[in-house]
Amino acid sequence: MLEWNNQMLLGDRAIVSQLVTGYLPSVILHFLSSYVPSIMKLFSTMQGFVSVSGIERSACNKMLRFTIWTVFFANVLTGSALNQLNIFVDPKKIPERLAVVVPAQASFFIAYVVTSWTSITSELTQTSALLYHLWGSCAKCCKREDSEAPSMHYHSEIPRILLFGLLGLTYSIVAPLILPFVLTYFCLGYFIFRNQLCNVYAPKYDTGGRFWPIVHNATIFSLVLMHLISIGVFGVKEFPLGSSLLVPLPILTLLFYAYCGNRFYPIFEAYSTESLVNKDIQEQSKPEMAEFFSSLETAYCDPALKPIQRSSNSDERTSPLLSSV
Repeated sequence: MLEWNNQMLLGDRAIVSQLVTGYLPSVILHFLSSYVPSIMKLFSTMQGFVSVSGIERSACNKMLRFTIWTVFFANVLTGSALNQLNIFVDPKKIPERLAVVVPAQASFFIAYVVTSWTSITSELTQTSALLYHLWGSCAKCCKREDSEAPSMHYHSEIPRILLFGLLGLTYSIVAPLILPFVLTYFCLGYFIFRNQLCNVYAPKYDTGGRFWPIVHNATIFSLVLMHLISIGVFGVKEFPLGSSLLVPLPILTLLFYAYCGNRFYPIFEAYSTESLVNKDIQEQSKPEMAEFFSSLETAYCDPALKPIQRSSNSDERTSPLLSSV
């Protein structure tokens, strides 16, 4: 009986240990990462961006780099700082070393993706907004207008989605078990964000698709990293023919990236004439535009062109140039 109790205690301790070591680090990482977007947005404001779209695009770039480095590379390149530097000392061995260190963290990233289901479902319930509303109702302060709809936080959601795309692509070769969890995340995200964008969020600005280059660049980076890891896997397995056949893939991917940059990137820098003409045609059909154009005639007048206001009882011929004290 005593031996059976000891076995039960050991089994319970093993379960608790697995829960703590498996899920607690990813939960802590999610909790700490939730405060980073607001800090990056503050940095973008201090950087000098004025418009809301410019601030959020800059914060999105910063958040994406921070997320990829801290969540992916910082966990993959575990160990001492010397070991991390040794990975990049010999560039020829980077694929092989990535093929060794990346699969070692597969269990952590699977747990990270699973715990992310909670964060994406909380987007549907809007828990933080509900608590804020209840606090404002109880304290009778910080009340928001009923007509004010929230906007989508692109600077925090886009880097998170791109991170899971990076995890799915890089681990599709070395740890395919992560793919069902990533697929579940994207399926949940599709339905949840579609509902939020259609029924909850109201856009506050229109960037003309300028977030798309960020998504494209991150996707190309994920593909190149996947190719390097695949080359390293075949090198570790001592299959040089497979590594040789995969060498053109990152080159072709970078050539495709250069083509897309030359072909499509100017569209995001300046609006096309056709788009501007269509916008003018749409605005001319609005009834309030006639009143707007008529108000432009008197909206501003140069002070030098304004008529001089003179008093009716003044005489220019007899009045002195300087007023007497």
